[in-house]
Amino acid sequence: MSPRAKLEDLAAELIDSGSREHYSDAALYDYEYRRRRADVTFYRQLAKDRLGNAGRILELGAGSGRVTIPLARDGHAVVAVDQMPPMLDRLRQRAAKLAPAVAGRITALSGELCTFTAPGPFPLAIAAFNVLEHLYTRGELDACLRRVAAHLAPGGAFAFDVQLPDLEWLVRDPTRRWAKTRFTDPTTGRAMFYSTNHDYDAVNQIVVIRLYYEPVDGKGPTKIVKLTQRKYFPAELEALVAHAGLRVVDRYGDFFWGELTAGAESQVLVCELANAPKPRRKSRAPR
Repeated sequence: MSPRAKLEDLAAELIDSGSREHYSDAALYDYEYRRRRADVTFYRQLAKDRLGNAGRILELGAGSGRVTIPLARDGHAVVAVDQMPPMLDRLRQRAAKLAPAVAGRITALSGELCTFTAPGPFPLAIAAFNVLEHLYTRGELDACLRRVAAHLAPGGAFAFDVQLPDLEWLVRDPTRRWAKTRFTDPTTGRAMFYSTNHDYDAVNQIVVIRLYYEPVDGKGPTKIVKLTQRKYFPAELEALVAHAGLRVVDRYGDFFWGELTAGAESQVLVCELANAPKPRRKSRAPR
């Protein structure tokens, strides 16, 4: 094997591990993002606007059910797709503690973003919290979007969010530790320090983030978890969506229906099939 081929294999292995490691500890994941609520509120409102009080929703990268369960409580039947067994197990455990009527509206399916199959069609599909940033090439994103399009009902919509690339953050010194925070591990009860750093490949637009978990008392090794993300710029993303047979009908810069601006943290897109009649409704005004 040539040195170039070895390097490519190493990069592929790094990307693959970075798409999985962050999701192997479902309890820690839930603890870290327990206060992330704005996107949940957004997708609940979008579902109400699109489906009324009850409808069928396909959710990609559903994880442990952070968005799934509130949607089911609202009356929607959610088919929750994820490729990580620990996250699906956590979702099923959480669903088992819900009222039977709510739990009965949740179907957890194992599947990958580019090849999933679900019992459609669906009037609404969603991919919340940067799920599509785990699609690292144009081909992978195209395959996923085409799978979504194949599962949409006539007039259906696909809504998702990804981060707006922050150039200043991307070029931070990768040798320093950032965002140092003290927390208590929800499983072990130990006091821990959390910090991060990252490397950014500007050609492939992939960032490899390292999450450090260190015991405060210094007793024990530091755990390093990799998280890889593909960064999508706005015009690029709109073109890729169009290439897959979808069109953007609404685009926001936050989860409060605000305009996408240079200072936004997220890109929130609502898409429909390109050959569907254009909606007569007006976009929701910023709140």
